[in-house]
Amino acid sequence: MKKNSSVSHMAGEYGMIVLGSCLYVIALKVFITPMQIPSGGLAGITLLLNYILGTPIGVMTIVLNVPLLFLGYRFLGKDFFFKTMFMTVFSSVLIDVCGFIPAYKGDILLACIFGGIFKGLGFGLIIKAGGTSGGADVLGKYLYRSMAIPMGSTSMAMNILVLLASAYFLNSLESLLYGIMMTYVVGMVMDRIIYGGDVQKNAMIITCKPKEISDAIMKGLGHGVTAFHGTGMYTGADRMVLMCIVRPHEAGKLKKLILSIDETAFMMLSDVNEVLGKGFKPMSVD
Repeated sequence: MKKNSSVSHMAGEYGMIVLGSCLYVIALKVFITPMQIPSGGLAGITLLLNYILGTPIGVMTIVLNVPLLFLGYRFLGKDFFFKTMFMTVFSSVLIDVCGFIPAYKGDILLACIFGGIFKGLGFGLIIKAGGTSGGADVLGKYLYRSMAIPMGSTSMAMNILVLLASAYFLNSLESLLYGIMMTYVVGMVMDRIIYGGDVQKNAMIITCKPKEISDAIMKGLGHGVTAFHGTGMYTGADRMVLMCIVRPHEAGKLKKLILSIDETAFMMLSDVNEVLGKGFKPMSVD
């Protein structure tokens, strides 16, 4: 029974990778490539080579990605490696054989937005299934392990360099701006797919009336509260720090509630991408 469950889980993950790859191919063939919108990372390099030299995007994707995947094999683990390899080969073949997909020939701004949406959906599903979007992520992991270079810095540097190179070779500042816009849309959509769009508010409250405020939050909002001991380094006074998670529409009510009890309270509100546990999403592995 356990074996069947494991096979079903793996089939579901590879199914998500197939769907994500199809959405990525749609983004490329319908919106991005016809309008020559630049992209970041290794995908952007394959697009730039296609725009300038007419090289097949799928073939160049394999040529650039596969050596990096083998290089990073020991850093990725077998499961991660095979899923990424499957995605790379499957999407690359799909890109070059799907010449029949109609290209969008309308407004470039709409192409930029919808290309970003489809690409973000595709990459989000692939990453959620345990894969990766390609060699740039592998290179980032390799540089982090070997030279302690932060992965975020590697990714940002690659995106900037490829976008600038695209603008230079295409001789178009406008293309650079559209590329930046599409990269932003891709990132936003990916976050919603990976984290489920479950953005909540994390409230950190420093107060001299922790008991009253905690009781009011638990009774008025129905959320739990956790307390920490803290010390104000300027005054040297001991203070209680309260932490609670509330839904975005409850933030205003929380402010009024705290103000009615302690006008000297200090509160920080920040976004959290995903909240698991009682009162929010159940704790589970997708």
